[in-house]
Amino acid sequence: MVTSVAGSAAFLLIGLVVFIILCFKGFHTALAAFIGACIVGIGASDGWISAIFTSFPTGVGTFIVNNSMVFFSSGVFAFVMRETRTGDSMAHTIVEKFGVQFSPYAIFVVSALLQLAGINMYLFIVAPIVFSLMKEADLPINIGYAACIAAPPIVSFTLPGVTALPNVLPTTYLGTTLYAAPGMSLTCSAVGIVLCLIYLHYIIAKARKNGEGYVEPDGGGTEVAAVDVTGGQFGDIPIPSFAKSIFPVIEILVLAFIFQMGLKLAAMTAVCFSMWITTATVMILNREATKKITVKTILSRGWMDLAPFMVMAACVYGFGQVTQASACFEPLQKMFLNIHVNPYFSAWLSIALIAGLCADGIGGLILWLSTFGSAYAANPAVNNGALHRILVCTSTTLDSLPHSAQVATGIAMFKTTYKESYIHSFILTVLIPIIFSLLAVAIAILFY
Repeated sequence: MVTSVAGSAAFLLIGLVVFIILCFKGFHTALAAFIGACIVGIGASDGWISAIFTSFPTGVGTFIVNNSMVFFSSGVFAFVMRETRTGDSMAHTIVEKFGVQFSPYAIFVVSALLQLAGINMYLFIVAPIVFSLMKEADLPINIGYAACIAAPPIVSFTLPGVTALPNVLPTTYLGTTLYAAPGMSLTCSAVGIVLCLIYLHYIIAKARKNGEGYVEPDGGGTEVAAVDVTGGQFGDIPIPSFAKSIFPVIEILVLAFIFQMGLKLAAMTAVCFSMWITTATVMILNREATKKITVKTILSRGWMDLAPFMVMAACVYGFGQVTQASACFEPLQKMFLNIHVNPYFSAWLSIALIAGLCADGIGGLILWLSTFGSAYAANPAVNNGALHRILVCTSTTLDSLPHSAQVATGIAMFKTTYKESYIHSFILTVLIPIIFSLLAVAIAILFY
């Protein structure tokens, strides 16, 4: 084994590069993480066998132990919200109130509401209704795609109190709450929303000016089948009223606040309890749909919906544990932490780069927290609430580069192409988040 600092650093770099290339080539992120870990493990202090058979599986197991309940709970909640056609109800109600020309903004609002409720699988809820809305508005489908992806970086990664996983993860490592640095959160959210809406207005006006309208997809390329939310799978399921669809979003936020701030439960526990109760509420409010889908199906399929994603994230965490076992890790960590720059800026730079390397914001956040979290949290010059918000805001920057599996899935799901749509991904999920995350750094330096 290679235990010199220079040699292990070389294998660490090679492992990261291979990880990126494999993700870009379409390998599953979990497999790419394992293969990358096998390469990094060559430079492990305790040897390759210990790195692969102890460090990696220990990391995977630790992540699953700490986070399994929130993944399982979120899967059930997302499934029942999706199959009861809650997303359809929100979109159609908004369009009815404001007109078909408001369709792109309706998609933006619905995506934001679903994210606000902590539904990570919002794409599968929104995608099936985007085609009909864009057809009615006579706008290119890539504008519908842009409207759909604009909300997550703002809602899940900036707003205080949301129960989405990115906002939950740092609480375990930093001892913070879902409401960390609320002033910073709201400022970044406002800037992000304004910039996104300006961009959406620009591309809509440009399409109208150039006479670009809706064109039926030709079916070419790789397509990802969207989940059938029309009721065909479980029978004729009608769209619920807007009140029935918006109430769960409000309920889960209120419950999370009560459980965490009132009853002082840990963030993970508060989120799970909130999801369990709100899932039951959705099933009661949509009794006829629940009978057709059946409680057994909701619980069984929903419980496992996010299990593959949990394993993927756990493997990324395992990769992080192997990097920590590398002989070069401690010297490099000390060198990085001793760089004479503001710790908030160094945190911003490091989490952005790691998220880009992982091609996944949540995976990058997990890797950063497992690698640098304790060192930064122990720094007396760092406010953990401000650090929480910077990390979450920044983890959604470089994670959306072209090799991102999520970007590839979204583009395929909307039956568009990189040429037509990646510019929207870059501006909405890379450039704008860089702007509001740097704003968070500036606020932290000035006020925290």
